[in-house]
Amino acid sequence: MLRKKILLVLLLLVLFCILLVFQYKPKKITFKGFGWYGYLADDDINEEVLKKIKALGGNSVNINVYYEYDPENESFILLSNLTKIEEKIKITHQNGQKVFLSPFVNLVGGHYLANQIKKPERFLKGAKNISVTLALFSQKNSVEIYGIWNELGLALLKVPNSTDLTNEWLQETKREVKKVFDNEITTKEGVQLGIYENYNFSGFDYIGVTFYPFTSSCYTDVYSNITFCGVESLEEYEKVVKKELERLTELREKFKSKGIILGEIGIDVVGGKFVGDNNESNKIRAKAYEIVLRNGKNKIDGFFFSRFEYKNGGSKELDEVLSYYYK
Repeated sequence: MLRKKILLVLLLLVLFCILLVFQYKPKKITFKGFGWYGYLADDDINEEVLKKIKALGGNSVNINVYYEYDPENESFILLSNLTKIEEKIKITHQNGQKVFLSPFVNLVGGHYLANQIKKPERFLKGAKNISVTLALFSQKNSVEIYGIWNELGLALLKVPNSTDLTNEWLQETKREVKKVFDNEITTKEGVQLGIYENYNFSGFDYIGVTFYPFTSSCYTDVYSNITFCGVESLEEYEKVVKKELERLTELREKFKSKGIILGEIGIDVVGGKFVGDNNESNKIRAKAYEIVLRNGKNKIDGFFFSRFEYKNGGSKELDEVLSYYYK
């Protein structure tokens, strides 16, 4: 009798384990994406590159609409040719790829907008108008996912109550965008400095961020005088990645969103050295992207990796990493 009971318990345990195996399904990556984030870099989107993306298992492309902001007269200048952007969207769809479209704004001359806005009123009003206009453009061109702005909060860092202003803008612009755009909407707020944790992401389909984890290692370009920041080592990079993914997961639960989009992923500096386009840089980038994919594969719904460039023959190491996780 006792033996039968033991066998029954063992049988039930085996059945329970089998059920667990069948019920557990690894999270699928909805947007297996790529992006070009240099100055007017969307010119690089063409049939050859799109076929390369498909071969690696990718299914999505981030297309930016580029603007410059002139703080002297507080005005925005459209740099991108919208007719050409429509052509890029069309060719992307023809190659079976999804489009993630978003406005991208630099200061006049191409310098980053982060920490540069001192008078927010006209800037915020103009930004909302641009975002709604591009939402209409996205609706017309059947864009699958739309990011309403790029790093608005980081642009306002010098402004008193910048977090409150950012939250007010995010919610107002989201409401206006939803009136004219039927597909998924997200954000592209920076993980830098951790201020995104205080943003109000309610009502967005996805919580989206630009993902350049950094600590104390920086590099200043002698030609542009732009300072880039990163990490001392890839081991440190992984620690920061894990921490940020935990925070993002908590925000997803807090706001009951569909998921998380890493709308722009990169690594700029390691050990005080700039990560550029040479062979050594590509090897570092491949290792960094593997860290992001390995730690994020069951938590993140969309990855959009920057510096996917094949002008100089590309990177075998990077191809292998992306292909392994995307396929």
